[in-house]
Amino acid sequence: MTLKLLRKLSILVFILLPPLLKAQCYQGNTVFGDGEDIRYTVHYNWGPIWVDAGEVTFKAKLEKKGDRQVWHLTSSGKTFPSYDVLFKVRDYYETWVDPATFKTIDFKRYIYEGGYTLVNTLNFDQEKKKIYSSTKSNNNPVRFDTIAIQACSFDMLAAVYFTRTIDIGHMPMYQKRQVSVVIDDQVFNIFIRPLAREVVENHDGKKYNCIKISAKMVQGTIFKGDEDVLVWITDDDNHIPVYIEAKILVGTVKAYLHTTRGLKNPMKALVTK
Repeated sequence: MTLKLLRKLSILVFILLPPLLKAQCYQGNTVFGDGEDIRYTVHYNWGPIWVDAGEVTFKAKLEKKGDRQVWHLTSSGKTFPSYDVLFKVRDYYETWVDPATFKTIDFKRYIYEGGYTLVNTLNFDQEKKKIYSSTKSNNNPVRFDTIAIQACSFDMLAAVYFTRTIDIGHMPMYQKRQVSVVIDDQVFNIFIRPLAREVVENHDGKKYNCIKISAKMVQGTIFKGDEDVLVWITDDDNHIPVYIEAKILVGTVKAYLHTTRGLKNPMKALVTK
């Protein structure tokens, strides 16, 4: 449940009225750097009861893959031991991305969510414009597929970081921005839209100037389809989600920013007295 929430930020499907903007590719990264480490705590609501459910981590590192320098981006999510008896989650994602183009080289994800298991790998052959997918879920046979690479398409984790590089602060409110995301053996066109600028009080009492974003989630093992998810990102040069709220099959999930380390830019969104 925990990583599902933040993972769905990378597969947002917005239902909007304004005209659709054409997908635009990578324009450069000024928002995150080598060694960035962002962590969240996740809280679950069932009826009137709120419980601490788990934690999610995102890390970015520059390293070598063969003879080339790459971004190695990882994300992990797990429920706390006290919550495992209700719904155990152990998820891990990693991707290797070309820093110059932000095109994916390889992507892997390992999922355990309440008894559901999935292992998915994607190899991106940018020269042949092909993605080679391998997917194994529970006791089902391994499924292999070949997908054509579309313009400006990203794996799920790279899409999260790519979205942060978009200059959302200068987008007109309610205007769309498209990103294409590869999920297993399918490509989804994703649209983001800013809704408002708001001051958000985090779970630790700190306040941040944020841009509020609205989204629709893709239906999955935990989340309903056609449900709004709201995300508040810092209104500064870091574009870090501070607070996320989404409905799941039973109840509501909220994720709060817990700690940040190795930020590329000063946290100017923090409201000081």
